[in-house]
Amino acid sequence: NDDDGSNHHDVEGEPNKSLDETVKEESREGGKPSHYVSKEIVNRAIDSNAAITLMSFITVYAIYGDDVRILAFDPGADKAFLALSSLAFAFFLLEISLLCWCRDKYLQKPDFAAIKELLTADRWRGRKSTLSWMGQLGKAVQTGSFYFWLDLISTFSMAIELPWVLQPGGGVADSIDSSMAGKASIAGAKSANKFKVIRMVRLVRLAKLYKYFSTKQSAKTTDKDAADNSAGCLENIPPESHVGAEMSDRTTKKVIVGILIMLLGIPLLQADDIDYLNEFSMKMAFGHRKLVSDGINGSEFEQWEFSESLLIDRTGCIDITYNGFDDGLPNDAIIPNDRSRVQDMRVEELDVITISDIDYVRSMTAIFDASERKREEAVLGILLTSFVIVLLGLGMVSFTKDVRNLVILPIEHMIQLVREISENPLGKDLSLKVDDLKHKDDGMETTLLIRTIAKIAGLMRVGFGEAGADIIGKNLNFTQGSDTMNLLGNGRKIHSIFGFCDVRQFTDTTECLQEEVMLFVNRIAHILHSIVVQCDGAANKNIGDAFLLTWKIDTNKLNGSCKDHNYSGDKALYSFVKTMIEMSRHEDFLCKFSPRALSELYERMPGYKCRIGCGLHFGWAIEGAIGSSKKIDASYISPHVNMSETLESATKEYGTSILMSQPFYDLLSPEAIAGCRKVDAMKKRESDGVTSLYTYDVDLSVGFSLADSNETPKTRLPHHRKTDFSLMNHQTLDSSVKGGNSDGLGDLPTIKISNNFPNIWMTDDDVVRARSEFSDKQRKLWGLGIDAFEAGKWDFAKARFNDVLEQSGGKDGPSRYLLGRMKEHNFCAPDSWQGYWT
Repeated sequence: NDDDGSNHHDVEGEPNKSLDETVKEESREGGKPSHYVSKEIVNRAIDSNAAITLMSFITVYAIYGDDVRILAFDPGADKAFLALSSLAFAFFLLEISLLCWCRDKYLQKPDFAAIKELLTADRWRGRKSTLSWMGQLGKAVQTGSFYFWLDLISTFSMAIELPWVLQPGGGVADSIDSSMAGKASIAGAKSANKFKVIRMVRLVRLAKLYKYFSTKQSAKTTDKDAADNSAGCLENIPPESHVGAEMSDRTTKKVIVGILIMLLGIPLLQADDIDYLNEFSMKMAFGHRKLVSDGINGSEFEQWEFSESLLIDRTGCIDITYNGFDDGLPNDAIIPNDRSRVQDMRVEELDVITISDIDYVRSMTAIFDASERKREEAVLGILLTSFVIVLLGLGMVSFTKDVRNLVILPIEHMIQLVREISENPLGKDLSLKVDDLKHKDDGMETTLLIRTIAKIAGLMRVGFGEAGADIIGKNLNFTQGSDTMNLLGNGRKIHSIFGFCDVRQFTDTTECLQEEVMLFVNRIAHILHSIVVQCDGAANKNIGDAFLLTWKIDTNKLNGSCKDHNYSGDKALYSFVKTMIEMSRHEDFLCKFSPRALSELYERMPGYKCRIGCGLHFGWAIEGAIGSSKKIDASYISPHVNMSETLESATKEYGTSILMSQPFYDLLSPEAIAGCRKVDAMKKRESDGVTSLYTYDVDLSVGFSLADSNETPKTRLPHHRKTDFSLMNHQTLDSSVKGGNSDGLGDLPTIKISNNFPNIWMTDDDVVRARSEFSDKQRKLWGLGIDAFEAGKWDFAKARFNDVLEQSGGKDGPSRYLLGRMKEHNFCAPDSWQGYWT
């Protein structure tokens, strides 16, 4: 609730529920007391569309009604207008009373505890300054909000138009019979006219209406934008922030106060525009009448008649009455019949002037017709009121426009960015991105802050990864997040495919490349991560020469087909197979080093080729933050994570690029299984179950060039062959590195993946070529051999493995490994052999 009594929530509710039922249902769910329910019902009723519309009409009437009555209606309609004004007055009082009851911030009460504390001697001695102490004291003793006092003043300003509240005088006869001094009577009339300017205070109610309708319109715009799914547009205005609402409210208050001071102050500083002709003419007639009454000169009678006729003819006089004269002359003047009658006119349309002699024995009262002047004042009043409304509106808009554009909107964009990051830490479709501000360099610090927040979002997304999404969300959440960072605590159990890959010969490579090893690792990561992300995976750890990748799976979708879990197993396996192929294809990119580094690399490892080994396993893990308040890593803890690393290490022994566990193998589609083969079975510990090991045959010796891919080749380094060493001058290297958006890595290759799973195993020419080197005949021989090996028939298995090894040209690693293990036992299965190793 704001201090103006406005409530910013939707009050329409469900169409078939009343307001009372809706609020009571919400309160029962929230466990709120009954008195709160009553206040909430009144609260929402006041903010309902019907109530706001009614008060809008009443406000317009209170501003224009009196002027319209004088300008367009006869005196016979005054009683109806009086009834309407009384009703409006009652509605305003009722609204103020209800707001005081149901809005705590509307009728603000003094903080007596703060007052008592401020008035202590210790607080006085410890004050920073007297002005600051007085400001705190003034805030503590404040009674009523800003809008409470303006509502109260604007409501009681109607009292000047209600005779039963503030009677300016009796009827016309009472005005005539009054015996007031002339100048005092005129001054009182002029003061009453100036006092009507107080009616302008009612314009503050229009400011409240403006604020209400602008809030409603903003809410509708926000809902429409959300429905249109247009959050990525830079021009969209996010929901109004608290700082924006407070800034707008303060600006509105200052505009209101400034205009009211101007309206009330300027008339008070102006000279009174008094019509001296009426008073002068009256004094002439009154003076001659006194001379006639005293009998000083006989010619005075004619002068009195002349002055009286002059008074009647030259002014709008409609009645003259003499009191206290005993000269036998008429006490009432003869008024032309074409003049208005006093009985037919409104009191405010009459100017009554009374003058008397020194001893107040004799007096003269004249009534003047001021209806035309009053109508003119009504027209000018309507124009003035309309002008002030326009001025008030333009003032609020112009005062807030620059503040909103330069401060409020940027702040709200920042809040919107943080809110989007907290709701979806890994999301890239933010409403405002760094690229959107790339060409918006207006020199404003707020633009710099927005750009910085967008960059921080990208850094957090890259730094924390998928495992840190909950950490980011909880600590940036506006409604649930605490003031302090909550980084450490219980983790969350998840099920995922874990892929672990390691760069071969990394230690020797590091010694040769030295500081350029960072370029080497990051180029591998660029290829690997770009493929993994396109295959719905996430990068977790980058441990020097090793990478941990994950594919989370909902366990509720494991009982169905591969399509139910979106072919997660196929995507994980394909990511690694495709990475090996792309690394072979882009070896120029991976090995783009300085001449010194290239010389040492190829001297130590002639014909060097960048290769990786991969292990794939499926199981559960605990996801969370690992570390302390000084440094954390968002990662996974589980023996299943370690199992993927164990599988990767075993690839070196089995002489293959990929090893998969049985749980992972069970996730594959038949199309993917067609390229796999079982290579062994093992049990890590006696307490563990037996898991079979599988590999996917990938032969990179077939060679993959840029011409074989759909990628448009970027600028290649001249005379730089794929594997052979060649010297290159620094100028050529530098120019090639500077050629594109490279982050210092050189021209980054763009790799696009088709998500046509599972058909991609047959449609990707690179995968088909890499797998085709292991023929169907070899696969059949291997199947016979591995079955015999598990059954303990090692002689038969030996023969089949030798056949496979011979047909592969001695390159088949699993055949060499199993033949070596069997040779340790003289090709005779141990008595305790159960078909697996422990």
